[in-house]
Amino acid sequence: MQYACLPFVVTIQVMMLIRGTFSPEFISNGQPQWYSTNWGPFSDLYLDFIGIFIYMISASVIFAGIKIYKKMAHTTSIIKWLTAGFLVIAGISLAITNGSSNWNYWTTESTFSFAGFMNTFTSCFFFFAGFEIFSTAGKNVNNPEKNIGKGITLIMIIMTIFYVVISLIFFLGYRVFVQNMNMGAWSPFTSKIIIYGGPIIMIISGLALKINIAMQNALYGGTTLQPLSKEGYISNKLFNLNKDGIPVKAAVINLIVTSVMLILWLVIPDLIKGIWLVLHPDQQYSSAFNVANLSSAFSVITIFIYIMVLITVLKLALDKKIKLNWYEKITFPFILVTLGLMFVWHYSIIYDAVTATDSSAIVAIVIELVFILSNVIFAITWYFAYYYKKYKIRLKTNPNLQVELNSEFTFNLEHQAKLAKCNS
Repeated sequence: MQYACLPFVVTIQVMMLIRGTFSPEFISNGQPQWYSTNWGPFSDLYLDFIGIFIYMISASVIFAGIKIYKKMAHTTSIIKWLTAGFLVIAGISLAITNGSSNWNYWTTESTFSFAGFMNTFTSCFFFFAGFEIFSTAGKNVNNPEKNIGKGITLIMIIMTIFYVVISLIFFLGYRVFVQNMNMGAWSPFTSKIIIYGGPIIMIISGLALKINIAMQNALYGGTTLQPLSKEGYISNKLFNLNKDGIPVKAAVINLIVTSVMLILWLVIPDLIKGIWLVLHPDQQYSSAFNVANLSSAFSVITIFIYIMVLITVLKLALDKKIKLNWYEKITFPFILVTLGLMFVWHYSIIYDAVTATDSSAIVAIVIELVFILSNVIFAITWYFAYYYKKYKIRLKTNPNLQVELNSEFTFNLEHQAKLAKCNS
C-alpha cells in the first residue's frame, strides 16, 4: 500500500514540473503571463511529455552511484532553498505593504467549521506525510538506529515551524491563492525587474525541487521493493544490492512501473482532454486530475496505511509481543480514532460528488476508490495466493532463515551492545 502511493506523488510532481509552471491553468486567476504557453488543445500533453522526460533523466541519476546521487541531491537542495528564499522575501514585502488589511480580510471572511477542518486536515496531511520512507531506506542511512529517530523528530519540528511561519506570511501578503503560488505570487508587483526576475528564479527553484524529488522517489521506490523481495513477497531476483547498497534491479522495475503510471494518470487524461477540446472548441474542460484531488487522494491512502500500522501495533501489544510506554497507550488509540474519523469523513463526500453537476468530481472519487480497493484486494489476494504458502514452507524447512529476516526488525539491548562495539 505504501508503494501504491507513489503514482499520486509522481503524478503531482511531474504535473507541476513543467505544466504547473507554464500552463495558464496554474497561474494567478488563470490569466496568461509572459511565461505562459498555449500550444492548442494538446498543450497539456506536450508540457507533460517534457516533464516526464526531465523526471526520468533525474530519476536515472541513482544508477550513476551513491556518491554522484548525494552530490546532486545536496546541490539541488541548496539551489531550492536559496531560490525559495526570494519567494519568502516577496511575501514579507507585500505583507508589510498591506499592513493588517489582508489579515482582517481572512479573519473576517473565514469561518471555522467541522467540514472545513476535515478538508484542511487531509490537504495539510499531504505535506507532513513521507517521513516513513526512512524505514525502507535504512541501509542508505549512516547509523540508522540512532539517526532515523532523531532525523524524523528534527524534520517534523522544522516542518511545523516552517509551514506555520510561511502560511502567516502569505496570509498577510495575499488574498488570492492559486495552485502554483511560486509563479502566481509575483503578479501583484509593478516593477518589471520583479515581474520578470521573480518567475525566472522560481522556474530555477521548481526545477531544482522536482529534480531532487525525482531522485528521492527513484531511491525510495527501489528500496521499497527490495525488502518485499528479500521477505519473499515478490521475486527474490530484486533482492541483490550493489556496492552502494542500491537495489539496481528493483530501481529499474520501479522506473518501469512509474512510466506506466504516468501514462495512465497523465498521458491518457491529456489525450482525452485534447480530443474533447478539439470536438468542443467553444467549451471549458474540467479535469479530475488536478493537484487538489491528487494530493487529497494521496493523503487518504496514507491515512489508511497509518490506520493499518496502528492496528497492528495495538494488536501486538495486546498479544504481549511488544511493550508500549504509558503515553503510547494513551496517544495511539486516540490517533487511531482520529485518523479513522478523517478517513470516513473523506468518503462521506461521495454523496455530494454523485449529486453534483460537475462530472469531474464524480470521476475523481470513482477513480480514487477503484484504485484503493483494487490495491487492497490485490495485496490480500497476493498474500494468500503467493506469499503465505512460501512462508509456511519456509517455517518448516528453513526456520533459521526466518529468524535472520526478523533480526533486522529486532531492537533490543543485545543489538545495541553489538552496535556500540562496532562503532567503537
